[in-house]
Amino acid sequence: MTRAEAIDAIARCGATYTPAPDTTTHVLVVGLEGWPLQRDGRPTRSLARARELADSGHAIRIVDEAAFLVELGQDERAEELGSLYTLEQLARVLKEPLARLRAWMRRGLITPARVVGRLCSFDFAQVASARALQRLLDGGASLAEIERSLRMLDGWMPGASRALVQIAAASRGGALLVRLDDGRLVEPSGQMHFAFADDDAREVLSHGNFAQHRRPKSAEEWFDRGVAAEAEARWEEAADSYHQSLLFGGPRAEVAFNLGNVLHALGRGGEAAQRYMNAVEIDGGFAEAWNNLGNALAELGRFESSIRAYRKALALLPDYADAHFNLAETLHQIERWDEARTHWSRYLAGAPHSQDRAYVRFRLGECEAALQRAGERDAVPHDQENGG
Repeated sequence: MTRAEAIDAIARCGATYTPAPDTTTHVLVVGLEGWPLQRDGRPTRSLARARELADSGHAIRIVDEAAFLVELGQDERAEELGSLYTLEQLARVLKEPLARLRAWMRRGLITPARVVGRLCSFDFAQVASARALQRLLDGGASLAEIERSLRMLDGWMPGASRALVQIAAASRGGALLVRLDDGRLVEPSGQMHFAFADDDAREVLSHGNFAQHRRPKSAEEWFDRGVAAEAEARWEEAADSYHQSLLFGGPRAEVAFNLGNVLHALGRGGEAAQRYMNAVEIDGGFAEAWNNLGNALAELGRFESSIRAYRKALALLPDYADAHFNLAETLHQIERWDEARTHWSRYLAGAPHSQDRAYVRFRLGECEAALQRAGERDAVPHDQENGG
């Protein structure tokens, strides 16, 4: 819910919105996307003021967005916030690069709520929280300051304790550094890090806005380096790192899959398709690799092969919404309207709260119109078709 939508909903239920808490305020709502922290990691002025009011004896409550929706009587919309999403869906909703979300998962900032056929599904609030952490670090806040604020708010602000788990994950793994806009590296405490030799600078391994000062020495470390480079859209470096991981450790489905994603981003569709094929040869139950193979083949114009790949993904996971979407799009493109309609409908049923609903309904309308035109042509008497 946007701020404007929230203000409108508050007015409709007979309450009054105020831009900042005061002695007349009864409820402070914390939005789901992000934490009530300033760019430097300290609590927002509204949150600090609300706490002052509560400490002074004023009856003010702090609720999260889901509780706010329940109080408004929008229970169905509140339940929507508890739905599980694939990374592909969340990347679209949050407008974040898919590779960055994968990097967060690799670092333990987000953990799947469900894994079936290697396909990971996530709670929206957890991923939105990870994005809030990333943005605070991008803005120059230190992990120490963020953690200090969240510990202060734990037990008082909804979700603070869950966010502390992500802080702990971000802090693991040796000397973590934050890269500033000017390229300098700073420790989470704020201590500046100096690289005295070019070799040192080249050996910095970046994890999003984190960097770890060591050179890869194993397949796993090369893989980590590839994930970090991919998250920052350094495609060539990522491809090289994944190749190195394969050289060090031999064939692995996950490495082949990630390499396919990078090659696809580089516009090397044929090579990407080959890597996805490698992934499913190693692990035939890798549903997401089958789906991405379908995407790569469709872009190469190999529609029948792409359809077979999508169907393989759906045979593994019948409710795989992304695969239904991509299969429907491919069938739509080659004007197999009835089949496309089936999978557009399956997508809507499997992802009823998706932000793609309007687009999918539009596509369904196109299918219906095309099928109606075909039906009208079939209904024309034979002698009329021949001018009789």
